[in-house]
Amino acid sequence: MSSLDNGQTNAIRILALAETLAKISKDYVSSRHTPEEHLQLLSAIREIQLLVETPTETVLRLIYQPPQNAALRTAVELGVFSILSARSQGKSMVTATEISSETGADRALIVRLMRVMSALGLCSNPKPEVWSANEKTAVMVQPTGKDGVSCLYDLSVPTLAKLPEYLHLHGYKNPKDYSRSPMQWAVGESQFEWLARDQKKQALFDSYMSSRRQGKPSWFETYPVQDLLDGAIQREDAVFIVDVGGNHGHDLQKFNEMFPTVPGRLVLQDLPTVIKSAPRLEGLETMAYSFYDPQPIKGEPSWNPQNKMLHGKQLIPKSIGARAYTFRAIFHDWPDHICRKILTNTSSAMEPTYSKLIIIDFVLPDTDVPLFQASLDIQMMSIGAGVERSETQWRELLHSAGFEIVRICRKNPGMEAVIEAVPMSV
Repeated sequence: MSSLDNGQTNAIRILALAETLAKISKDYVSSRHTPEEHLQLLSAIREIQLLVETPTETVLRLIYQPPQNAALRTAVELGVFSILSARSQGKSMVTATEISSETGADRALIVRLMRVMSALGLCSNPKPEVWSANEKTAVMVQPTGKDGVSCLYDLSVPTLAKLPEYLHLHGYKNPKDYSRSPMQWAVGESQFEWLARDQKKQALFDSYMSSRRQGKPSWFETYPVQDLLDGAIQREDAVFIVDVGGNHGHDLQKFNEMFPTVPGRLVLQDLPTVIKSAPRLEGLETMAYSFYDPQPIKGEPSWNPQNKMLHGKQLIPKSIGARAYTFRAIFHDWPDHICRKILTNTSSAMEPTYSKLIIIDFVLPDTDVPLFQASLDIQMMSIGAGVERSETQWRELLHSAGFEIVRICRKNPGMEAVIEAVPMSV
């Protein structure tokens, strides 16, 4: 196809997208848009940009992302967004000289950094060497922006800078060994070791991870919890949910608030250092536990709630497995062989016809994977040989560990899905 034909084809596609964009935009601003409509609008905008950009412009945009990220990391460190936000209360603007005075950085350096910040849309540049806050500035003083930029840049950039060399030296093999991950090779320690040796970085990471979930549906707002309630053991000492690797219990606390009358106990499990630093939360139990070990909350062997009856009443043993074992954003950290170990340690504690495995993680589409999810997959590969998995990969992994998927629940196409799985019938 000639360049002229390509140009005509692109022009037709641009006009069609412009019409679609106009329709979506009208619906978008006139009503409460759905997550699907939001993603559809973003997708149309990105496609128009790619069609309008020349191939060279596309390549240059990609090539110069690293200096943009470095400038952003420096701006966050200097606190320039806090300065802009503080001034926005009085709707005033800030000069380069004023930012220089408050941060101690050279005025000339501030000018160069702020050029990038305004070009990225993170603030406005109404006059020469003058900036003001906009609606994007606000997120940069919140944990998602402030803590996320600082922690993830420091955590991942040293490894990502050496990733091409690592893959070349290792024959372009897909990283599958956590102990020999790109991060281990590049900086000599794992992501969790890197975080553990610096309390400030660990605090930034925890803050960022918690902030990412704010304002987004929890797994129990996507998954039909009533299905867990139906058939649950009605006994106070029974365990309803075990949140494995649940950090400080944000999910479990919210679950308890939404479902205050669930039968049984809610148990938060994580490593001893995490549990020690977790706040006391009413209605929750905490337990120090590593998922490398067999799951301690388990039932009596061979108990089957469907056939253990006497005179029409259910016989319940002293020890009962949990109704659900939940894992949120756990398995994407690890390669398949470690995931299988975690799954095996969990399945050994489950009541095959009673307990459920609930996994909250991304389930990538088989085609046209969103850039954020595709990028996150490379990030997880780099820092721990982890994987963001497609539905096919999830089914293969779970089947290899003796599980079968019952259903996959999705509420927002751009967010994690909820996978329900059960032990396979023998």
